[in-house]
Amino acid sequence: MVERDEIFRVVRGCVSKSLEIGEEEVSLDSRLINDLGADSLDFLDILFSLEESFELKLRNAELDLLTRAEFAGVTNEEGYLPAETISHFRQWLPALRLAEREDRISPREIYSYITTETLVILVENRLEEAAEG
Repeated sequence: MVERDEIFRVVRGCVSKSLEIGEEEVSLDSRLINDLGADSLDFLDILFSLEESFELKLRNAELDLLTRAEFAGVTNEEGYLPAETISHFRQWLPALRLAEREDRISPREIYSYITTETLVILVENRLEEAAEG
């Protein structure tokens, strides 16, 4: 099994290459949008790079939902994501633990919680799934 430090090293390299920034600018808790200036196309580029680096398919319907932030019909009457949706994504988005008001997160805001650690978790999960079957 690939160690987390090694996964992070590869993820950091893919992020820095895709965003054309120094690897030293990429930490585990760097938010791809807010801290590193990524956009949705950059995110896809990073995913493709990670898939190639780890020889894995990372994208799936759940990840696509998160990255597109298309939650039509899922928001409450005030336009925020319900607690169960946020809870579902918390496993992928450790930065949500730092959110001041988890009950006031819009679909657009959820995208800003994607961090380098999110990518590490995604790779770890897929590597584990590949090892199991």
